Amino acid sequence: MKILMVNDYPLDSYYTKWKEGLVASQQLWGKVELDKEEGFELIILPHQKYSFLDKIGDRMRIEHFDQQIRALLVKNDIDIIYAPFAAATTKFLLILKFLGIINTPIVAMIHYPLLGSNSNNKLVKKMGKRLMKGFDRMLFISQSIQLDNINAFSLTPEEYEKRFVHLNWGAETSFYATTNPSNHVEGEKYFISSGQTDRDFDTLIEAFRHLDCKLKIYAKENYKPKTKDIPKNVEIHTTVNSSKEIIDLYKNSIAVLICYKIRQKSTLGLTVLLDSMAIGKPVIMTENSFIDIDIEKEGMGYWVAEGDVQGWVSRIKQLIESPEKCEEMGKKAFQLHKNKYNMDIFGSSLKSVFQDLSEEIKK
Repeated sequence: MKILMVNDYPLDSYYTKWKEGLVASQQLWGKVELDKEEGFELIILPHQKYSFLDKIGDRMRIEHFDQQIRALLVKNDIDIIYAPFAAATTKFLLILKFLGIINTPIVAMIHYPLLGSNSNNKLVKKMGKRLMKGFDRMLFISQSIQLDNINAFSLTPEEYEKRFVHLNWGAETSFYATTNPSNHVEGEKYFISSGQTDRDFDTLIEAFRHLDCKLKIYAKENYKPKTKDIPKNVEIHTTVNSSKEIIDLYKNSIAVLICYKIRQKSTLGLTVLLDSMAIGKPVIMTENSFIDIDIEKEGMGYWVAEGDVQGWVSRIKQLIESPEKCEEMGKKAFQLHKNKYNMDIFGSSLKSVFQDLSEEIKK
């Protein structure tokens, strides 16, 4: 089975980095795991080849138009199109399916509410629902977002039961085993926070004004905190060479802090949470009901309300004052990774989705 991958970030570059041991396979959304399976071949197109096509697409409000045109050119040589971030990479393909011009099956990962689902315009919502049906399978890593889309479009069981599939995303266990093997805090004691999308480093900085411990923030230059008056116990770093490097920094921290502002319904923060679980680290995290993992219920961390400086202070103090609690939380985090949230399980589930769709097509 030949499966073509289209994506909104350069999978070709990420695959090269994975082969060099610099990134984990979850960033490739199942390619690594399914390539090991007999009868499966996941094909990655060059991320961008004809930039002028993307410029044309921008005028039509169609992102990654170049990639979608090139997908059409090879559609007769593949069985399925798979889009890990479908909202930005399948709009043109869905329009063609809607018009009956192509019938290539499309499998889409859904991370956000679907196009038109939040609109009060009945025509827009109707069109969004019609385009949605161009996806032969829709994969959700959040049960809340799946339910949200069912309710938004008032879908019947007949419309979603076979089309909607829930999967548990996870981390590549072997990648984390190749980094610094120490899971214990060595040398200086510090908390760490990293990331870029909608991060709220400024709230953490305010919290650490009231704490006698160190915070290390790793953020790209364009995403660094806005706060100018940085306390002495906070370090801001804007250069990190690779995922491997940041994971080593996580491993030697007391805990990983995942602080952000919710701007839309999404699984914001999940990637770092999965990293932390794979190395057995406790987390403190901004509340997000769209993440399936309840870190407090699982005993592996604490939730804090968005923007709650004193909440962060209180939870961080609890971890500082109880190293035994940190150790226990870390062990529970790793067991959850090992038993439920890893890429071997995700790959197996994804394989079943493609096999099921293939059998359906043959009928």
